[in-house]
Amino acid sequence: AMAGVDIPVWPCEHFYLLTNPVEGISGNLPTLSDHDSHLYIRDDSGGLLVGCFEPRGKPIDPKRFPACFNSAQALAERVPEILGTHYAISYAGMQPASARGLRKTPLHNRWVEAGAHFGQFYGWERPLYFDKTKEPTLGFGEPDWFGQVGREVDQAHNHAAIFDQSTFGKIRVEGSHAEAFLNRVCANDLTRVPGQAVYTAMLNERGGFESDLTALRLNREKYRLYVGTGAAKRDLAWLKRHLRTEEKVAITDETEEFAVLSLMGPKAADIASQLNAEALIQLPYFQHCSINIQGIAVEAVRLSYVGEAGWELSCASANAEKLYDLLYQAGARPAGIYAQSSMRIEKGFLAYGHDLDSALNPLEAGLEFAIDWQSDFIGKQALLESHKQPPEQRIVSIILDDHNAWPLGNEPVYYNDKIIGKTTSATYGYRIGNPVAIAIVKRLPEIKLDPLNVKVDIARTSYAGTIHTKAAFDPSGKRMRTSNENQT
Repeated sequence: AMAGVDIPVWPCEHFYLLTNPVEGISGNLPTLSDHDSHLYIRDDSGGLLVGCFEPRGKPIDPKRFPACFNSAQALAERVPEILGTHYAISYAGMQPASARGLRKTPLHNRWVEAGAHFGQFYGWERPLYFDKTKEPTLGFGEPDWFGQVGREVDQAHNHAAIFDQSTFGKIRVEGSHAEAFLNRVCANDLTRVPGQAVYTAMLNERGGFESDLTALRLNREKYRLYVGTGAAKRDLAWLKRHLRTEEKVAITDETEEFAVLSLMGPKAADIASQLNAEALIQLPYFQHCSINIQGIAVEAVRLSYVGEAGWELSCASANAEKLYDLLYQAGARPAGIYAQSSMRIEKGFLAYGHDLDSALNPLEAGLEFAIDWQSDFIGKQALLESHKQPPEQRIVSIILDDHNAWPLGNEPVYYNDKIIGKTTSATYGYRIGNPVAIAIVKRLPEIKLDPLNVKVDIARTSYAGTIHTKAAFDPSGKRMRTSNENQT
């Protein structure tokens, strides 16, 4: 509190015993974990320390945290649950049961009506998939929701789907020095005319990613930054930390003021026409405009995170249900996070925390197009040094041959029986009809990466796949740049 930092922590009792010195115990020995007994054993002071994690920990209440995860009630519920799962198997799709409903999107009630199965992300309840009929049985093979997600992908691929992106962090940066400030903290050129959108990164001094984001220039002195769901607080701190005293810039968190509905698919243009929003159809890719849709003020940007044509529509949170109802009545249907993730991985679109992190730079990520070498941005010197030679590693796509492979991410990638990298995001690609992964692999001198036959180790079973340096689906990007329904 004295440092002005909120940390969602909560103490629980943890039992351990320490033996007297034991003959033969010296130096640093491996730690032994007994998951069935919920305990671990390691050396300590010449003896053995035996620690136990109870299946349900007993919380200690210091009566000190504010709202959401910093509330006493939320942490008293969540921490004992998490402590109790210390040795549990982390199944794909596992979600916590406690401290739920802390943050709900403006469309939460609509998602409940649509039979959503929810997951919690940064406190937000987000729909993973719809038309849920029962609680899923978790495992590592074909998931119970496979059919539902496939139908949602089909809706976006052949018709029109609505993805709820309201949990995006939204940061307003405004003032007479806003342009110069953003050109220093962002790697791309933010000197654009109002109405343009820019994909960019914020880098550290080593040239690694601190964030990736989309910036809309609203007017000469105002920008809105759209950042990842879990990045708003971190990115706000990064921006404020690098703001100079003399710079006339105001930085404001607008996350909960606006809802964002992504309307995606080949029938999206038909829906825009039905709603007398033809201006959307004329909007060039990566540009935005203000438009009134049936009395609702909307800021629309033409881009896609799923590889299908459409727009991200921002409106006041209070108008989200009305806008959703209009889109639904015109033929669009909801799609969840699992469908979105499948489609973005097929497209090779990268996600911070999965594919991007502070140790990876844009050259390795294949995102040099988002660097303005004429700007004097944070991390530029490190990138210039890296630019003198080919990257030692790079991001690629891997299409697996076996339909019974169920990659999840963080699986080793082998070439000639040697590990050359790992998957970072993985899914089943419904549009390509194969499992697909994004991976980071080492540069192999004198060996062409595209195509390259490799093996992916999934739970100690080896699956054959092929590396591609472009997207697994629609590598040209034609579909998402074509706003009419005459798509192939």
